[in-house]
Amino acid sequence: MFLVDVFGTGGSGGANGNAAGGGGGARNRQFVDAQLMKPGLIFQVTVGAGGAAVSGGNSGNPGNKSSFGSAAQNVLIEAYGGASGGSSANGGGGICSAGSNNGLGGFPNIRTSSGAITNANLNASSDYGGGNASSSIISGNAVWGGGGGGTGSGGTPGNSLYAGAGGASGITGAFGAASGAYGNVLNPSNVSVNGVLHALIGGGGSGGAAAAGTGLNAVDGGFPGGGGGGTDNAGGLSGKGGDGLVVVYWLF
Repeated sequence: MFLVDVFGTGGSGGANGNAAGGGGGARNRQFVDAQLMKPGLIFQVTVGAGGAAVSGGNSGNPGNKSSFGSAAQNVLIEAYGGASGGSSANGGGGICSAGSNNGLGGFPNIRTSSGAITNANLNASSDYGGGNASSSIISGNAVWGGGGGGTGSGGTPGNSLYAGAGGASGITGAFGAASGAYGNVLNPSNVSVNGVLHALIGGGGSGGAAAAGTGLNAVDGGFPGGGGGGTDNAGGLSGKGGDGLVVVYWLF
């Protein structure tokens, strides 16, 4: 029996007046029967790169998908990336699709509207990315999906219990969210905080913080899958999204 652990990547934060933080990447962890992964078989592994940092008033770049195997081999495990930090809202990555810049988390989405979130538990089911919206002050938390990035209006980014957390909005000094926590727990560090690898809880990267001052660089999302922090448009770089990861454990 094998255990395959796949992390999507974080989106980068934006670098404009109302920059949002990048959404966190999702995590997909599945058991695979040894009969499907016999010695001599070759499986394709794709490890996504986090969204690249930006400057000069630009929106961030979305995270990318990581995957293991293929449908033809009856082993396909995918985890999608978080949305880019723009001037409005961005969702965390899901197991079935990427986070969206209309404020919804990854598909299948349990919310039918991109309206304001008033409770961090909205759009926070096990397999979905946390959502947010430009009029929200709270981004959605998630369990296996990525946390939603902080909104451009200064909203709180979403945590993820097992996957990548959302990056901070571009408000000077704002904190990113934490991986390994489901409630409103922020990461006050001004450096990237990586996840605890080979662990069930807290395995994802935390969200990056915003720039500490005008024209300064924001903090990168932690590895794996943390969303990058946002910054203003005065010359600083936004935080890049945390890269993806694929780990295969041989159990017995």
